[in-house]
Amino acid sequence: MRLRTTSSLAARASPTVAARRRAILDQAADPAEAVISCARALAEALRDSDWTDGCPVTSTALGTASRAPDIQQAAAAAFAHWRGLVADKLRRAGIAEDDAQDLAHTVISTLEGAELAAQVSRSDRPLLTAGRHLAQLINLHRSPVA
Repeated sequence: MRLRTTSSLAARASPTVAARRRAILDQAADPAEAVISCARALAEALRDSDWTDGCPVTSTALGTASRAPDIQQAAAAAFAHWRGLVADKLRRAGIAEDDAQDLAHTVISTLEGAELAAQVSRSDRPLLTAGRHLAQLINLHRSPVA
């Protein structure tokens, strides 16, 4: 019963998390600034929760995905959706399709890892550092303006 409840929780959390991430990404036209804003928002939410409320999809998947294929599939779908949000933002900024897809993987993986590191260390530094460096990486892939 616990796995079924956890799976249901993860499925409900994913659209909520995705909606929040989309709203944050959409606040800035520039994708590099949007990623910095996302890192800041994640850090603020963790701080406000006294470092207890990390990503619900990650925490659920880490604890149960190997034993529950439905949770693994739901987590994989959530991450794919989040990568899609980032890739769309990058493509709209003129970044080539292949680069946008690769950068989206890098952005989501780095932010998820930084969020976990921030939660464990009770510090926003991992997220803020990741956001700055991801922005630099994104800017390296942008076409120069003529």
